[in-house]
Amino acid sequence: MSLLIDLLLLMTFPNKQGPSQQGIQIFRIITLCIAGPAVIFAIVMACCVCYKDRLANISNIAIARSAPATVLPAPQIVTTGLDESTIESYEKVVLGESRRVPGPNGGCCWICLSEYNSKETIRCIPECEHCFHADCIDEWLRINNTCPVCRNTPSPSPLHVTSINP
Repeated sequence: MSLLIDLLLLMTFPNKQGPSQQGIQIFRIITLCIAGPAVIFAIVMACCVCYKDRLANISNIAIARSAPATVLPAPQIVTTGLDESTIESYEKVVLGESRRVPGPNGGCCWICLSEYNSKETIRCIPECEHCFHADCIDEWLRINNTCPVCRNTPSPSPLHVTSINP
């Protein structure tokens, strides 16, 4: 407010300074008249934001204290594997000396990563024809209900055991 009075006095009672000095002085007064309220406004807004956050924190603490404590039950682990009769319904193959595995399979079990040997029993999943050591795939299917390679869900198939000879 005093700056505004100084500006009015300066305009009504000019001093003996030159016109350029008066222009600089007027510019300073106008700048202070604009900048002063802007700075005060920014400070007030910052205080309001801080106060609002503080009230929200106090409110959250009060709500947390008044709410009854709830204990969540421990998550249950559910195994979604196949039943034993379904697993046993998949084809078993006893490998011969050639160790050729039927279907689109390589020379090793994808579960244990061991090579197939002659006279080992392997089990094949009918939908995708992937084969594995019988012990490996049996354990896998008790826990999971999908093929370990392609993740297809197998279904029961007729029970049979075959032997592959060279």
